[in-house]
Amino acid sequence: MITRLYRSILCGAVLFAGTFSVSAQQTSEQAESGADWFNRMAKALTELNFEASLVHVHGDQIEPYQWLQGNDPEIGSTELLIQMNGPDFRILRVNNKVAHFNTSASNYALKSDTITAILPAAFSEPFERLSHSYQVMVGGGARVLGRNAQHIRILSRDNQRYSYALWIDRKHGMPLKMIMMNQSGDVVEQMQLTSLSVRDTAPEITKEISNIEMPPLLKDLRVQSATNYSVGPRWAPRGFKLLSQQSHTLVVDATPVDHYLFSDGLAEYSVYVAELTEGMETDLALSSSHTLFSKRYNNFLVTVVGQVPLAMAQRIAAEVK
Repeated sequence: MITRLYRSILCGAVLFAGTFSVSAQQTSEQAESGADWFNRMAKALTELNFEASLVHVHGDQIEPYQWLQGNDPEIGSTELLIQMNGPDFRILRVNNKVAHFNTSASNYALKSDTITAILPAAFSEPFERLSHSYQVMVGGGARVLGRNAQHIRILSRDNQRYSYALWIDRKHGMPLKMIMMNQSGDVVEQMQLTSLSVRDTAPEITKEISNIEMPPLLKDLRVQSATNYSVGPRWAPRGFKLLSQQSHTLVVDATPVDHYLFSDGLAEYSVYVAELTEGMETDLALSSSHTLFSKRYNNFLVTVVGQVPLAMAQRIAAEVK
């Protein structure tokens, strides 16, 4: 069923609206200060020692998390994200290896420098890497979590992809609040810290968990290799580049697929091509922060899933030939 396929695809691929006005005569100094605030956030997300609590809102799901990060001269960089409701779910990063521990599913590990369940990986990198497709605008000050914060917006240059509003702690550079919006300004995802403690040294728990045995490392999805089917994507939105292509089987139901991964530096989407079998549903469309669109093409099921608007996902799927 496509529902099982969707859950598996998400595993593989991831393995309150405010207003904001910008003057057309905004100075280059203001634009640079927006990039400076973004870069300050990126530095905080990679170098700070902190303990935080947060609430993540995705669709109709509201989930509380505990989030810790430590940088220790001996063990390196360690990060832990714990979901506080429902089945025990934790993500642990030790340097460039990220492990997913879930009591209701198989544990696995991936190669990555960041945990991307809450914030995009690009938020931990210099803004220069996004400047070809996005611009950053600086807003006014605000008070978030009892702290002085700076408001910035990350906007698509072509208005064809999602945008972000961020409130950054002026003292430490930590993102205190994030809102992801579609082209119409509708909120599709939110995150806000509910507590934050910045420390001089790594939290003790990060030192303890660095010795936990990691689960098996999944095959690296970001490789270029031959695919099984002659059907594949023939068009990508401007600014998106092909990061990898390969054939593999999905985690949940072992469905053989050709997988193509694209990114514009901030957003990512995947195209999956599978032979159509009995029981698979076609022409499915779900729009959220991770859009899903599937359609039949001859004897294949084409599925597009990622951080792109539904209209873009439909065009991508239509150009699979």
